[in-house]
Amino acid sequence: MFNHRLVFALCLLLPAVPAQARNFVLTIGGGYSPSGNQVSLEKNVLLFNRVLENYSDQIHQHDIFFADGKDRRRDLLVHDPESLPKANQLMAEFFGNARGLGLSFRNHKVPDVQDAIRPQSVKKWFSKMGPKMEAGDSLFVYVTAHGGRSNDRNNAYNTSIAMWGNSSLRMKEFTQLLDSLNPEVNVIVVMVQCYTGGFSRLVYREGDPTKGLSPQRRAGFYATVHDRPAAGCTPDVNEENYVEYSTYFWAAVSGVDRTGQKIEQPDYDEDGVISLEEAHAYAIITADTIDVPVKTSGEFLSYESKFGKDGDREFLANDEPFSRVLELASPVQKTVLTKLSEKLKLSGENRLVDAWEKTRTNNQSRGRRPPQSAAAGLKSRIAGDIRRKWPGLANVVNPISVELMTTRSEEFVNMIENHPSYQQYRKELEKERRQRTATETKAQYERFLRVADNVILAENLKRMANEDRIREYESIIAAEGAPLFGKPSDQAADLPTCP
Repeated sequence: MFNHRLVFALCLLLPAVPAQARNFVLTIGGGYSPSGNQVSLEKNVLLFNRVLENYSDQIHQHDIFFADGKDRRRDLLVHDPESLPKANQLMAEFFGNARGLGLSFRNHKVPDVQDAIRPQSVKKWFSKMGPKMEAGDSLFVYVTAHGGRSNDRNNAYNTSIAMWGNSSLRMKEFTQLLDSLNPEVNVIVVMVQCYTGGFSRLVYREGDPTKGLSPQRRAGFYATVHDRPAAGCTPDVNEENYVEYSTYFWAAVSGVDRTGQKIEQPDYDEDGVISLEEAHAYAIITADTIDVPVKTSGEFLSYESKFGKDGDREFLANDEPFSRVLELASPVQKTVLTKLSEKLKLSGENRLVDAWEKTRTNNQSRGRRPPQSAAAGLKSRIAGDIRRKWPGLANVVNPISVELMTTRSEEFVNMIENHPSYQQYRKELEKERRQRTATETKAQYERFLRVADNVILAENLKRMANEDRIREYESIIAAEGAPLFGKPSDQAADLPTCP
């Protein structure tokens, strides 16, 4: 029989159980004007929305600010050449200029938008929602927009989020908004705009390392460093071509890519849970882009720790033997270092120095034109053969050109697609598209070095024996190592309900 008196007595003895912590989500997306509001920004928000569907029962509130907000005018730049007749596509590709072919504007399709992305709108949101966030609650911020360099010579980290109407919100301004929240609110950010690494300083009070770490537990993941543009913004409608940070980060979190195909789960520490740190690592390993992704703990170490100098036996240097670095690395860091070593064909104990030397190599031949690509050669051959049949194609506004795109379009398309070199041309074009550029390869080496540096700096932080800094670092690591939203404890379900 259920004993109500016993339950009441237990409730008096047990500590009060606080209300379950709530998760607030804020999405900031879109461009600064219609011409700078590419469709990939819209699709990133829609992708994030799909990811959040798996956590709907754990989200208290999600607000979205995107481009021009609820305005119904055309604000989104779209590139969809496939929407044009095939004859027009081939005419532009072989005899004209395909640049801008299929460009158009339309209104964005992001549902449930709160308002346009303007500094005053975001500030108003913090004024309204901030007081509602209580101790233990979490705020997750995703930014998929454009970004700008710092215009402060004394603070290269004060970069910005570009906003509608050519306005902007700088790192220090955004950090002040976070500072206004309850100090016991947990904050996680994922930002993919250009120069986004500047926002890694939001972990400090007022974004200033000299003022100490914020009392809030904050952590962030950023597509690239504070002084470089990021890969990604494109008007291309085909998501299969998207290779920016969001593509890989959200694939790791959700287990499927943008097209819905399953990926191999990046559970690098084999604990059965995909953490935000592992999603970040997956992007570092997988994305062949110009990005050098960073996270809060790495930026914290770059400021709070140091490398040993020549002859210094107390602290490790930045050219330690690779086996020593692996010995000190976490399971996630070991995986990144190992997989990037394989990808970059690095081997041996001296690979940190080897990687550094690769970043110093100038891959451009001064005063020389690069050799013609295989695809370009085949394209030239096809165009030449077709032009011999129709000399008027020397000018795409010639009457014969117009005729071949209209009344004789089928004949024109068949002539090109049945050319003996056409299929090989397409294969070479795809191969070149997938090949890393020199800049992208250099970024891969820099990623490798950044992860290795973090391992060394973390060890040196311990050796500096500043207990406060060590605790702060461990707190950041704990936040980075959590999943997107922590699952509620099952223990509460086994306890009786107190009257």
